[in-house]
Amino acid sequence: MKAWILLLVLTRCSWGLISADNTFSDRTIGEFRELLINTKDGALFAGSEGAIFRLWAYNINDTGENVFSKKQLILSETEESECCSTASDEKLCRPSTRFLAFTNNKDSIYVCSSVGMRPEIRVLDSISLQDQQEPRTEIGICVVDPTFNSTAVVVDNGNPEDASSVYSGIRTGMGGENHLIYRPPLTKNGKQLHASIRTIYSDNKWLNEPQFVGSFDVGQHVLFFFREIAHDNSFGERIIHSRVARVCKKDIGGRNVLRQVWTSFVKARLNCSVSANFPFYFDHIQSVKRVDKHGETFFYATFSTSETAFTSSAICMFQLSSINHLLDTGLLMEETANGQFAVTADEIPAHRPGTCSSNSHSISDTDLHFAKTHLLVSDSISGGTPILPLRDHVYTQILVDQLNNQNVIFAFDSSQQKMWKISHWKEGNEWKWNLIETQTLKTSGFRINDVALLPGEFFFATSKAGVHQFSVARCQELPSCALCSMDPYCSWNAVNSKCALKTKTNEKSVGWISSSWAGRISPECSAVEKLQVKDVYLGDGFKIQGARGGTWQKDGRDLEESQRHVATSQGELVILNVDVEDAGTYECTRNGVILMRARVVVHENCARPTSVAEYRSCQREWCKKADAYKAALNIWSDSNKKNVQCKANGPSINGL
Repeated sequence: MKAWILLLVLTRCSWGLISADNTFSDRTIGEFRELLINTKDGALFAGSEGAIFRLWAYNINDTGENVFSKKQLILSETEESECCSTASDEKLCRPSTRFLAFTNNKDSIYVCSSVGMRPEIRVLDSISLQDQQEPRTEIGICVVDPTFNSTAVVVDNGNPEDASSVYSGIRTGMGGENHLIYRPPLTKNGKQLHASIRTIYSDNKWLNEPQFVGSFDVGQHVLFFFREIAHDNSFGERIIHSRVARVCKKDIGGRNVLRQVWTSFVKARLNCSVSANFPFYFDHIQSVKRVDKHGETFFYATFSTSETAFTSSAICMFQLSSINHLLDTGLLMEETANGQFAVTADEIPAHRPGTCSSNSHSISDTDLHFAKTHLLVSDSISGGTPILPLRDHVYTQILVDQLNNQNVIFAFDSSQQKMWKISHWKEGNEWKWNLIETQTLKTSGFRINDVALLPGEFFFATSKAGVHQFSVARCQELPSCALCSMDPYCSWNAVNSKCALKTKTNEKSVGWISSSWAGRISPECSAVEKLQVKDVYLGDGFKIQGARGGTWQKDGRDLEESQRHVATSQGELVILNVDVEDAGTYECTRNGVILMRARVVVHENCARPTSVAEYRSCQREWCKKADAYKAALNIWSDSNKKNVQCKANGPSINGL
C-alpha cells in the first residue's frame, strides 16, 4: 500500500514545452538513430538511415569543413532488389546504422550497419569518416531489425593475446530465435587466434528471451544488463526479472566441456523496488548508464513495471563493488524438476563459476559441468531507494552529468517526448534526490530514438525529424532566487534579480548567488529575495507567478482549487473575482521548500460596479475628474505662455 501511495503522490507533473536550440536534418536520408559523443573534442556522431554524420556538439548546425563530415551508406540497385524480394518489410532493406562505438583511443569509429539485411562492419576515421579498412560482413554484432533490443561494446584491452574485439548481446537466426552473449573469433594481423565464444542458446537457463539494454567493459570483465523471463506463475503469466550478467575477457571456453562456450558466465537479479511489507517491484530494465566517480563505478538504470493500465517507472543506482561481491560470493541456484533451490557453500567447487582464469582450457570438466548448471546467484543486487517513481510513464533513456557535489540525471520517455531533470547526491551514508524540472521536448512529435550528453552544456536527442540540441538548463526562465539556486547549472544576480547560466566568472563573484549544497536552495536567497506585494481591488482578477510542479498555500494552509482559485500548468496561481478573504500571504512550495512568496492586499474602498446605475455613477465621477484635469491643464498652459512672454520682453543681461 505504501508503494502505491508514493506512486500516486508523484503522478501529477506540470509540463513545460521547450524547443531545441538547434536541429540538424538532412532531406536525403531517413530516420536518425544512434548517437556517440567525444566530449573532449566536442564531436557528436549520429547514425541514420543512409548516412553517418560528424557534427560539432556546440552547434550541430555548423557544417564547416573543420567540424562536419558525412559518410554515405550505399546499397546498389541489385542488392536492394534482391533484398526487397525476400524481406517482410522493405524498410529493413535500407542501409541503416545499428551500432556506433569508439576504438583505437577514439581515433576511429566502429560502425555496424544493416545494409540490405546484411550486417556490415566498418572502421572509420573519427575526423574524416573515411574507411580505414575494407567493409566486411560479420554476423553476431548487430541486428537487422531495429525493434530487437541488442547491445554491444568494443573492448580494445584485456582480451586474449591483447586482440581487440566486440562483445554483443544479440538475437540471431531467421526469426531472431537464438539469444546470445557473443564474442567473434579473435584475430590479429589477419590471423585467427581463438575461435568465437558464446552462451548456449538452446538452454534457456542461460538466457530466456532476453531484452538487452547495455554492456560495459569493466576491468577484467564485461557486464551485460538485460531483462528476461524468470519463470511462469500459477496463472501461466510470464514473470520478468532484470539481470546483470558477467563474463571474463580472458575466457576462451573449455577444452572439452563448454567448448567455445563461456566458462565464466554468471548472472544475478537486479532489485529496484519500493520497500514495504509487500515490496513493489520495477522489474523491466529499460536503459543503463555508467558513471565513474571518486574511485567507484556506478550504474544508473531506468526500470518500469509490465505494460498494464498502471505502468510505472523508477530509477535505481547499482554499485560495481556490490555487483562483483554478490557474483563472487553469493549462493548459486540449481534448477531441478521440483524447482530452483540454492546450493550450500560446501557444494561449490574450488573453481567457482564466474571466476576468471588465465587459461580456461585448464579448468576441469567436473568444475565446468557444475558451472554449466549453476548460472544464477540466489540473492539479488539492491538498487537502493528508487529515484522519482512515477505512474503513467516509461523512462526509456537516461543520461547522467557528473558535477562536484552531485550527479544530475536526465530521464526520458521517448514515446511522449518527456524529460525529467533530477539532482542526486550522497549525504553521509544516505543517497538523496530532488526533482529540478520536467519538460516536454519539441521533436516534431516523433519518438526519441537515442540521447547523448555534452556535460554542463547540452543534451541531444535523435528522432525521425533529425538531431535535436537542448541546453541542460533554461536559467533565464527561472523567476526566483530559490528556483535559480536549486538548479546546479544556474546562478542568481542579486542586483538585477535575474537568473543566468552559472560560469566560472559569476560563480564566485560578489552579487551572484548559487547553491553549494546539492538539491538545496542557497540560504542567501532569503536575504536578497523581496516579498512580492500585489495591490488588488474587490472584483479584480490577477495572477501570481509560481513554479512548475509546485503546490500553493495561503497563510500556511494548503489552498484548494475552486472556480475562483486555479493553478496553471506553469505553476501560476490565478485568482478571479477577488473578495476580502483573498488577502494574505501566498507561498508556492515543492517538496516542502518555499519557492515563491507573495502578499496580496485587497482594497475595499473601491469596489467594481455591479449594475448599470453604478457604472453610470462611476462614469459621471470620472467625467468630473477629467474636466477638472482639463481645467488645470489649461491654467498651467496659460501661465506657461505668460512666463515665456515675460522673459522675451524683459531686459537682457548685457543691458543691466
